[in-house]
Amino acid sequence: MEAVTHIDTLDEEETQQWKRAIFYLYLLILHRRPTEEHEELQTLVHQHIQETSRKEEGEKMAQTMAEYLIEQGEKQGEKRGERRGETRAKREDILKLLRLRFDSVPESVASRITAIRNLSRLNTLFDRVATAKTLDDIDWEN
Repeated sequence: MEAVTHIDTLDEEETQQWKRAIFYLYLLILHRRPTEEHEELQTLVHQHIQETSRKEEGEKMAQTMAEYLIEQGEKQGEKRGERRGETRAKREDILKLLRLRFDSVPESVASRITAIRNLSRLNTLFDRVATAKTLDDIDWEN
């Protein structure tokens, strides 16, 4: 925390440098340290900032960065969920198409389809099922 103490000695004219330095310090904490250390390290930074207005500004920066990271995590989670939903829907479509075209679907075929996680592969399989004359005509491997 010696770095924070030194950064905090920058005078008012060097406020932009102070902001960039503290911002960089928070980035290091959030991106280079394990998650379980974030809160403790941010608290240490806050404790070493002497001037009240700077302390408040540092806390706002940390909060803003935390909100940004949470938002990014939510977006990634949404995308992952959307991909899983698309994959699940495509599997269901293939099974439905198989039932419509061939009446019954052997359990081994259904299991094989539900095990596929790759959407591109499922799209290819859907096309094959749509054009196959029999179950034996379908190439299940590629």
